[in-house]
This record gives sequence, structure tokens and C-alpha cells, in this order.
Amino acid sequence: MIRSLQHVGITVPELEVGRAFYQAFGLLPHVQGNDLAFRCEGRQQDQIRLMSGPRKRLSYVSFGVGKGELENFTTRLEQHGVRVSDGPFARQLDGIWFQDPDGDWIHLCEADSQPTRIVTPPEINTPGEYRRIGKRGCGLESHARRVSPLRLGHLIKFSPDVDRQVDFYTRVLGMKVSDRAGSILAFLRSAGGGDHHIIAFARSSHTGLHHLSFEVGGLDEIELGARHLVEQGYRSAFGLGRHVAGSNYFHYIRDPWNSLCEYFWDIDVIPKDDADWEPWDATPEQVTAVWAVSPPPPDFVLNFEQP
Repeated sequence: MIRSLQHVGITVPELEVGRAFYQAFGLLPHVQGNDLAFRCEGRQQDQIRLMSGPRKRLSYVSFGVGKGELENFTTRLEQHGVRVSDGPFARQLDGIWFQDPDGDWIHLCEADSQPTRIVTPPEINTPGEYRRIGKRGCGLESHARRVSPLRLGHLIKFSPDVDRQVDFYTRVLGMKVSDRAGSILAFLRSAGGGDHHIIAFARSSHTGLHHLSFEVGGLDEIELGARHLVEQGYRSAFGLGRHVAGSNYFHYIRDPWNSLCEYFWDIDVIPKDDADWEPWDATPEQVTAVWAVSPPPPDFVLNFEQP
């Protein structure tokens, strides 16, 4: 089964523009041949791989599977008429490659999700549960704190046919639907349990990247990270708020090519084989936010990638 989201490959016209943005976001760059990869501090796993090309586009998504499972996936894909390839990109990665129904490249490799650095959660005083006594919850130095994301949690990509993608990713790749909004939006998780979604699909006229989402250590870090990016000249897109599907707090920032990067915290976790989890099928408005400081702007749902 697909166990983890490993990393995402993106083609961009200017690698250094990407370096500046993702470093300001809090990621650590390192060179891989002609490419530029980014990791989260303390985590030995690439999260983004930028490749040079004439225009920005989502190039591929890499998922991790269990040891010895690649052969079974190859057989299953071929049984469903999906051609398995050695890979379409100059820098080869171990594993198998194929295209989903939208023509987007998917990479599967035998890999575990690497551990994140340990973050001590803050003590929170809630009604009837006062745990932080005689200690400040916020210090004078908090203003200058730099945010360092813990991990890449999920992505949403656009699709002209969400139902077709859901069918492929569940029936062929074995993922599960956590929630959806008809044929407009669908959230999928690993069958092995974990985050509410590691990939989701949003309807558009063509494929492309809507957003990448990185977990941080708390609500303060969401806003400290977003504020820092705005101070660096990047545009706030939507947030602060709290999603309904997934329950996570969020703030989205536009990247240099008008896709989105999200800081998130406190996402729903669904255990393996949870028979009690009933996926919602609601409207996009119902699943988007229980609250936000302002409504999502009209361009929040636009696909800025060229078809």
C-alpha cells in the first residue's frame, strides 16, 4: 500500500527564485546535480525537488510504499492497462514511474516516512485545565522567532475529472477517501492510516498544483511564518483560519508562480481500518473553513499553471 508522501517535483523557470521563496518559508536547500531540493530541519527526507524548465508546472509526486511491494504495484498497474516506465526526468530515482489518468507522473519507491525533529508542545491553559502556572506562555523574544516546518503533510492538485482521479487512486493504488465535496473536491489518505489526507483533488479545466502544505509546531508558528513571508514581499492568499475537512488551522501564501504554500497545525489523524470514519460529502463551502479572518478570495480556486 501507499504509506507516505515522500516529496513533490516541480519544474520552474528560475531555480534561484524558488530558492529564495522556500528558504524564506523555512526550508533548507541542497543541490542535487542540476536540481535544487529542500528539506525540513532535522528530517532526512527531501520534500520538494525543483527542476529547471521553460515554465512552472507540477512535474510529479513521489509516494513511499512498503519493502517488497513495488512488484505487486507493477503487476496491479499493468493489469489496469497502466504502463510502468523507468522515469521521464534526467535525474533518475529508484522505484517505478507511471502516469495517472490526468497524465501526471507518479513515482513509487520503497521508503518509510522519516521522523521529524521532536517539538515539545506548549502547555495550554483551557477552562478547568490550567496547566501552565507561574510561567509565561509568550516571551519578549517571540516576535523574532523564525519558523521551521516539520514536514510536508499533503498537496492538492487540480484535475479536470475529480471522480476519475478518485477511482484510480482508490481502486488501483489502494488509497481511501476521507471527505469530499461531490465531483469538485476530494481528500484521500493512506490505507495504512495517518493524516486525514496526503493528497487531494480540486476540479479545474486542466491539471496543476493548487498547494503544498507543511506542518508547524503550533498556531503561533502559522502566523509568525506567514507574517515573515509577507514582510519579504510575498502575498498572503487565505488565512488565518480553520478547515472543516481535516480540522487543521491554516494560512496560505502565494509562491512566485501563483501556486500556494500552506502552514498547518492540528490535522485529523485516522487509524488504519477505521470502520467508524464516515466520509462527508458536503459543499466546498462547508468543508473549506469553519472560520477564517476573511473569506477566500476569488483567485483561491484558480489554476495558474498553463494547460
